[in-house]
Amino acid sequence: MPYGNVNRAAPADQAGAGQRTAEDLMWNWARWCWVGATVGNMQPYVSYQDNYHPILVDDARAVDAMHRRLPHHEAMIITAEYPQRNVRFADMAAPERRRAAIRWILSVTGLQISEQQYQLYLGLFLHDVSRRLL
Repeated sequence: MPYGNVNRAAPADQAGAGQRTAEDLMWNWARWCWVGATVGNMQPYVSYQDNYHPILVDDARAVDAMHRRLPHHEAMIITAEYPQRNVRFADMAAPERRRAAIRWILSVTGLQISEQQYQLYLGLFLHDVSRRLL
């Protein structure tokens, strides 16, 4: 497993106030998703280029619980930006990834969202993660 051990809580050197960000929590959740069974039409992803980061299971589960409560189209945005960024949306710059994800959302849900809505839903989720977990 490329990410080594799976931890329950942040090690002392990572748990300091102000050191972790919502992005850290989201990429921790993405790594947690990658080591488990894939769901739906997600493709597995194993990065051999990333630096080692332990998976903080409690944090990942908290983010996962928040993700599961989202409406389907909003959850797909979060999936596109984190667990599937380097798979389904590999090698895409942010604008291209947004447009591809919007097409994906439309094809799966039948719901057309704008790039503004995409960015708003993403930002609101990151704000919620930060507010609840940091």
